[in-house]
Order: sequence, then structure tokens, then C-alpha cells
Amino acid sequence: MKIAIVTGTARGIGRGIVIGLAEQGTKVVFNYTSPSSAAAAEDLCHEVSKIGSRALSIKGDITDQQTHRALVKIALQIFDVQGLDILVNNAGAGDNKLLEDVTIAHHHHLMDAFLPFVNPGGRIINVSSISARGGYATQSVYAASKAAVEGLTKVWATELGPKYNITVNCMNPGAVDTDMYRAAGEVHLARMEAENRKTPARWVTGDTVCANGGMLFL
Repeated sequence: MKIAIVTGTARGIGRGIVIGLAEQGTKVVFNYTSPSSAAAAEDLCHEVSKIGSRALSIKGDITDQQTHRALVKIALQIFDVQGLDILVNNAGAGDNKLLEDVTIAHHHHLMDAFLPFVNPGGRIINVSSISARGGYATQSVYAASKAAVEGLTKVWATELGPKYNITVNCMNPGAVDTDMYRAAGEVHLARMEAENRKTPARWVTGDTVCANGGMLFL
């Protein structure tokens, strides 16, 4: 049995991450911040139970160190385990917190709470965005924050990997089928769907995937 903590989770990408983990038999604790997300969090826990796993939600601000400690404490106590296996740093723009309020320091604080209990072979996954490298207008703060997350991932992989026998990686998604994505409008989405059907795997192009044990980061 694997135990995971996922931040920023009631909707969107976070919801998909929790369901994906649950389908692999992982039990999950996640947080949400906005009272408007309470129903979505409850629905997600119910969805996970139908899969045959278990998820627990807590209302807590990811910028608050008390939330970090609570996520770890609840995971250990409720699931009656001594260690944790997976941490997904997913919190960012959306219904949880404006990204400019989620600083790199908050990632460090959560790591401080998680690392003493991480099991050998554990996984840390940070969620970035194509905005980290895309140079999109009006996204200065968002892009800088996500670029910092990618840099942090490389440092953690080097520093923490050998010490704790864990891996640290970062996922960099483009547009994903979320509430924010759907706000683009039906006409635009229909055009994209038609293009995707014409060319399978079109969404992956011009990328470099490193599988070298951390010898080189791109």
C-alpha cells in the first residue's frame, strides 16, 4: 500500500492526479482552500472510494505551515503507517491560491514536513507549466514561479535523491481539460479536438525526454 500527499487537488489537474493514484491502489490525503471547493473535495473522495481506494481531504491553505504538518499527520494516523511514499506539489493558480502567494518557501516548508517520513524509493513530483518557458505576455509572476519550481526540482533530485533514496521529477503540462480550459469556449475546443483526432500524440512534439539517472537535466 502506497500513501500519497497531493496539494491543490479538489479540481482540475489535482483531481486527475488523485484518481490516477487511486487507480493504482494508492491512498491519498489532499488539501483544498476555498469553501467553494468543499463539495468538489467530497465528491472526489467519493469517486476514489468507488475505485476501491481511499482519499481524505482537509481544508487548509498550502501557504500555512500548519497545513503542511496536518497533511502529514493525518496521512500517518488515519492510514496507520510509519512512512509516506509520494508527494505531489500541485498547488498553484486556481481555486486554492493565487500563484504569486505560493512561493518557493512554501515548497520547502512542505518538504520539511514530508522528508522525515518518506520511505526509501519514494517519489516527489512537482507540477510546472509550459508558461515556465513559453514567454507569454502578462504571465511574468506565474512564469517566474513555475521556472523556479523546475530549477528546484533539479536541485532536490541532486541533494535529496542519494540521501533519501528517492526521485524528484517535474511535469510540465500544456492545456488540460479543466474548468479553466473549458472557459476558452466551445468553438475553440471543438477545433482542437478535430485536430487531435487527425494526428495521434500531436501534443508531444519538439521535446527532449531525459532517462539518464539524473546525469543531465534539460
